[in-house]
This record gives sequence, structure tokens and C-alpha cells, in this order.
Amino acid sequence: MSRKGDYSLADFIKNIIRNNLFRSVKYSISGFAGFVTLEILTFIGIEYIGVSKIFLIDAYSFFTAVLVEYIINEHWTTRNEGNHGGAMKGFLIRLFTFELLNLLGNIVTLSVQYALLYFFNLSPLIGNLIGSGIAFPVNYYLQMKNVWGINPVQFSDGK
Repeated sequence: MSRKGDYSLADFIKNIIRNNLFRSVKYSISGFAGFVTLEILTFIGIEYIGVSKIFLIDAYSFFTAVLVEYIINEHWTTRNEGNHGGAMKGFLIRLFTFELLNLLGNIVTLSVQYALLYFFNLSPLIGNLIGSGIAFPVNYYLQMKNVWGINPVQFSDGK
């Protein structure tokens, strides 16, 4: 490979996996903790408020679950890399950015959930599971890059 950026797709994919394997596993675990939070709050909301209020239930569940994910990612997933400066102000800016960017993934998740619920009468809990799996790569890339300044697709040699 003679020129900068002259890499094959296979090299690109190998590099992404090599640079992100452990971080993405930790990110997945934090996502799982958030997902469990989301599922529990969604279940409780449906049981006590009813499926007719699914939008309000989802909004509360998502924002609470994302807060759980952010705290785990901030203190564990990205602990030894990326931007963590700014004391409380920096923490809150990163939290706000994390929540805002997560909305993009939540749009994907909610779209899948609602489509599966209204077109196929599939449980919102199952819809959350499927939608979250689809939204994972979007959330991972945007949050690592924009919240902590970690480029998940950068080559090890800086290219």
C-alpha cells in the first residue's frame, strides 16, 4: 500500500475491529445495562399506564436508560482514552451531547418498534430489542466520535 488512504475494504474492516473490539464490548455491556433499564421501565409503564401511552412511556424509559449508559461509558468504557476534561461542566456537556446523539439511534429504534407494533402487532418489548440491535452501530460511532473524541474508524498508523 503505497499511498495514504490506499487500503482495501478488508484492511479497513480489520482495522475497525482491531481498534474497537474491547471498547465496543464494554460499550455493548453499558448498552445492555441501559437496555435492561429501558425494558423494565417500559414494562412497568405498559402494566400501570397502558399501551395507549406508549410514546410517553418510551420517552421516559429512553432518557433514563441513556443516562445509565452514559454514566457507565464515561467511567468505564472510555476511562483511559478520549476527552474527559472540564470537570462538572465538561461532564454535563458530554452528557447532553450523548443524549442528543442517542436520539438519532432512538429514532431508528422507535420506528422499528412502532412499525412492528402497529403493522404486525408485535410486543413493544420485542420491538425495542430488534430496533436497538439495528441502531447500535449508529450510536457507537456517533457517540465515540462526538462525545469523547475517539475516532472508531481511524487506522492505527493515523491514516
